[in-house]
Amino acid sequence: MTPLGVQDLARDPGEVVRGLSAWRRGDHDEAVREALGLSKKHLHDRAHVAWAWAGETPDRCAAWILPVSAQQARDMAPRRAAEVLMRCLGAAVAAGAVAGAITVLDWNGLALLTLPGLDEEIAGLAFAEAFTPPARGVLARLPPDVRPDGPEVLLCGPPAHLDPDQPLSAPAAATWSHPVRVALVLAAHGQAMDAADYPPEIIGQLRRWGLDGAPPPPDAPSLEVEDDPCPRRRHARTVLRRLLRMGKVGAQYHTEFDHLYRGAAPEDRRDALAVGEALVRAGLLGEKPSVGQRHVYLRRDALPAIHSLIDRGETSDTGLAAEWTAPAPTAAR
Repeated sequence: MTPLGVQDLARDPGEVVRGLSAWRRGDHDEAVREALGLSKKHLHDRAHVAWAWAGETPDRCAAWILPVSAQQARDMAPRRAAEVLMRCLGAAVAAGAVAGAITVLDWNGLALLTLPGLDEEIAGLAFAEAFTPPARGVLARLPPDVRPDGPEVLLCGPPAHLDPDQPLSAPAAATWSHPVRVALVLAAHGQAMDAADYPPEIIGQLRRWGLDGAPPPPDAPSLEVEDDPCPRRRHARTVLRRLLRMGKVGAQYHTEFDHLYRGAAPEDRRDALAVGEALVRAGLLGEKPSVGQRHVYLRRDALPAIHSLIDRGETSDTGLAAEWTAPAPTAAR
């Protein structure tokens, strides 16, 4: 068949993928990747069309696959890819996604946003309105058999080469944070994530809201969750990260308390449940009884503390810190 070309961007993306060989042989995810590749290729055009695909992760959290690679999201480059990423984030927040709970995953090399709280009825309109003519944004529905997932794209520090013309670059550098994290923290506190510039006092606000990083010294210990020397803290960070990706933020999105030991070896389940209790006492998890069972959720007001624990292994709660068997990874920095 004829290869996809720029003229296909004027068509409905669902119609485009249904005409691809991959779709006809049942490889729906490959067809979606091919279509996104076309949109990604032409993002540099002045009248570009940003296609994105909406669906749900295996954990039933709303998700968008973007025409931006995971590496471009990490690097915030080239400029047009970073612009499209930020427009997509803005559209998701406008459609009700909980800014502090949005995560970026790597789906076959493409950026995948998980969007807890998204109102899917208005998502398409919000996505379209995020783009200014002659550019266009089109949000298509994934086929039901495609459940996107992937590893998290780590956004723990600023990219190596920050664009000085990007308004978020200055606050990102000052707080040693990734521009995406800065944007989402701003949005979580009712501030514009796409302002033309930000006043100097925003730096202090961002630090008070939990963005208070510093560049690691040479040979600093790894901040990766899997490398945490304390098994209890490692489990706590794993659980919080999993709940965040599942969209269990707020009392309406809860899960059984017993799920907190999922992934722990049988002999470690007692410790895992003890960690869960400690997370409740520290106020990171809220409780909601449900049909006689004990259910928990991530508290929205605790999202800065949750990110601090996930990203750096840090907590200011003395009771929670007393559960750990080794200093936080940042203690040696």
